[in-house]
Amino acid sequence: MKKFHFTLARMLEFKTQILDKEKDLLGSIRQKKNEIDQKIECLRQEVRNISNCTLQAQKKGITVEELQFAGMQIQNARQCLKQLAIEQEAMEKELQRQQTVVIKASQEVTSLEKLRDKQLEEFKYEEKRAHEAEILELVTGKMVRSAQTSV
Repeated sequence: MKKFHFTLARMLEFKTQILDKEKDLLGSIRQKKNEIDQKIECLRQEVRNISNCTLQAQKKGITVEELQFAGMQIQNARQCLKQLAIEQEAMEKELQRQQTVVIKASQEVTSLEKLRDKQLEEFKYEEKRAHEAEILELVTGKMVRSAQTSV
């Protein structure tokens, strides 16, 4: 009996490699976006801390220089937050684009796998028919021989 050979096996392998590469890229983009999200949260926390410390210091008494310095720190952190928000938005768009690419690649792989499964079913069906025909031939041959020997 011959072995099943999927005619588009190389194409399936190639598409699977592309899918894996695109998934890795998607993971990398997600990681970068998460890092940006963490930086944003850290900066927000820093602004809250500076504001709280300044408020506490104002209650006890603070110099104008210290107040100006705290204001500059908060302003600097807010500028960084604006820049990170722009980066975050760009990463979100990139993430969505890459998700679309991964979905398309996944659909291509799935369609090739379905085609392979269908060809395998057809192969098994034909193999079964050939096996049944072989058995029928053997049985018929035995019957003919036994009929010839009994005559």
